[in-house]
Amino acid sequence: MVNSINGAIVQKVVYLVVFYFFIVYANAAPLLPFIQAKADINEDKVGWEIDLNRIALNFTQSSLNNQKLYTSFSDSNLKGNSQLALQFFFTLNGNFYAPRFVVFNTAYAEYGFTQITQTNQNVVTNKNLDKLLFSTDYTQRTWDFDWGFETFEMGPYLRASYQTEFNPTPSVGRRHIINYMIGAKLFDGRYVKNLYFDFFGEHDFNIPTKLNGIGLEVGISLEYKFNEYIKWIYTMNFKKYLFNTIDSKILPDYQLLLETRLDANLFKSLSIAPLLRYYMLKADNIALPASNFMVGVSLNFGKVLLPPQQALKDYDFVY
Repeated sequence: MVNSINGAIVQKVVYLVVFYFFIVYANAAPLLPFIQAKADINEDKVGWEIDLNRIALNFTQSSLNNQKLYTSFSDSNLKGNSQLALQFFFTLNGNFYAPRFVVFNTAYAEYGFTQITQTNQNVVTNKNLDKLLFSTDYTQRTWDFDWGFETFEMGPYLRASYQTEFNPTPSVGRRHIINYMIGAKLFDGRYVKNLYFDFFGEHDFNIPTKLNGIGLEVGISLEYKFNEYIKWIYTMNFKKYLFNTIDSKILPDYQLLLETRLDANLFKSLSIAPLLRYYMLKADNIALPASNFMVGVSLNFGKVLLPPQQALKDYDFVY
């Protein structure tokens, strides 16, 4: 049984490698008439780009005092307990642009909790976000798309990531997850910032949540600027697990993450944004999915610390 499982995994990995090289060498002919083939070379951006993409704080607080004295009053403002809800998000990108390829490196963190102060002054803290992710991504700069209103690049990519958490969950421990992906993406567009499809392998080395799985992943990131002060941002990621080994302690079926916000610039790199975030996870052996829906207003800071160099054109003059 173990040999057959290992054989199946090796077979799937071979299929992924064949799929990758098929995409790489498929650029021998243009995909569609509106795609400009560029012989696998692009010099529009070269060198390093360091982008402090987002530091965000989303919080709400309510403080109640002496509410027990007013239990006979039908006043919802004095019901419940004092609460503090806080979410923190951080994204740092360090990308290297070469004429034939791009290496995308990302450090991503999120942490959130709700702190409830009960009437007897006991404090209960519930963690609702906890993720620390490091990833590196090699993307081939294969094709240019030019639709007039939208231009972006396309190419195959390989990606590897490591995910853990700040505080281990009691009775479960700290998760240590390694992912590797192989697929194709559209990137660096005016509106379509990222659109990708890949096959992935996922391994969680924490014993209570041990997982060895293979599946499909699709995602998109969109951005639309209404003017120089306001922009709409939308991201979606969907993962479908096709195969989990029999020694896996958890059996995920699929997971979905949706997030959208409307950034309004306050001052220079500081903005405020209403935020909607929805996460859902469904397991093979559990009838109903679990979800987390978050609504809030976040304070954001983002700045490109080091922009990539712009290659000079034939008609550019240097004095």
